[in-house]
Amino acid sequence: RRSPSGHPTRSAMVAMEVEAASAVDVQALASLSVGGRVNFGLFQQAAVGSTLRVGGRVTELQAGAQVCTITTADGGSVQVAVGDVPLTGLAAGTFVEAVGTKAGEAELRAVGFYTFPGSGEADAELWDEAVKLAQLPQLRELFLPIQV
Repeated sequence: RRSPSGHPTRSAMVAMEVEAASAVDVQALASLSVGGRVNFGLFQQAAVGSTLRVGGRVTELQAGAQVCTITTADGGSVQVAVGDVPLTGLAAGTFVEAVGTKAGEAELRAVGFYTFPGSGEADAELWDEAVKLAQLPQLRELFLPIQV
């Protein structure tokens, strides 16, 4: 569904979000505040312990491993400790959003991963631009989570 201006309507955007698949440690995720979406540049600026959402491609994932590597939308590299997160459906090359807390300069302790339909063809540049737009004061409220 689209608005008269040709943009997806809010209900269409919500439907897109619902189609996302997830691998989540539900209890750990419930204990976190809602994290902001970041690229690698913003990740580096965030304080250790901050709750963050990092989008990028899984570039290294060994079967049974406790760590994977994500190449962020802006080309950085983050080591992600997966802990108790089930990695069902995750594969190298998949575009994901990893949710967790910053554990070091380029390390995230994940409590969940979200993948999207067609994630193999996801446009990382577009994702990165959306992350940057969300940082602009005049647009920030458009990207904030809805309070329910």
